[in-house]
Amino acid sequence: MTKLFASDFDGTLYFHGTDEPIRTADLEAIRAFQEEGGLFGACTGRPVCALTTQTEGIIPFDFYIALTGGTVFDRDLNPIYQREIPREVVRELYDRYGRYAANGVPLVCAQDDYWMIGGTPNLEWPIQYVATFDELPGPTQGMGMETETIEVAEQLAAEVNALYGDVACSYVNLASIDILPAGCSKGTGLRRAAEYFGATLTGGIGDSLNDIPLLEAADVSYTFHRCDPAMHATANVLIDHVSEALADFMAR
Repeated sequence: MTKLFASDFDGTLYFHGTDEPIRTADLEAIRAFQEEGGLFGACTGRPVCALTTQTEGIIPFDFYIALTGGTVFDRDLNPIYQREIPREVVRELYDRYGRYAANGVPLVCAQDDYWMIGGTPNLEWPIQYVATFDELPGPTQGMGMETETIEVAEQLAAEVNALYGDVACSYVNLASIDILPAGCSKGTGLRRAAEYFGATLTGGIGDSLNDIPLLEAADVSYTFHRCDPAMHATANVLIDHVSEALADFMAR
């Protein structure tokens, strides 16, 4: 049996601003799972380069589901699946919705990384900088931004899906939105990774609404006691830490 487990990153495996951003117990559980032959990967809204810059040498991911399922890579960052949004559509999305970004910071996803247009570089964040939109490299793959409230995020996501649904889709992630190529989700990413690796049992864990497709696609799904009731309704098992989810999954 080949077991494959996909974990959301921010708020699930990585906790910003804490003394232990990645729990030692979770790292030990990941290694134990892999030693038994399991495949453990990240399933994130981030572009893959914005993830690897913070995790290289710390978490030995076997695969990466990035951009909320818009791209999938193996452990060596060889592409398994990739999609993009036409550059002119990303430009239109940026011009139309960028003004809603909290702190005025919309991020464009291009060439598997986050890019800020203008602004001052902040070395604490894994973000690339260009002066103008025309300087962005290709391919363009989407957009992400924090909003002032979750209500604003829900309003913008609904509008993006209504107006651009043939080329792009949007998911709410707490008080933020992810915009990615149409037809993609964390669930489609999980299925593509499972097919590529020949997995016979899949698991998934997440903490936010954009993780629901991941939980729905997994054979066994997990979320936290602290999460929204909508997450509880989707998950098979409620836990407090990733290590508990992996222990349960390993026993199946």
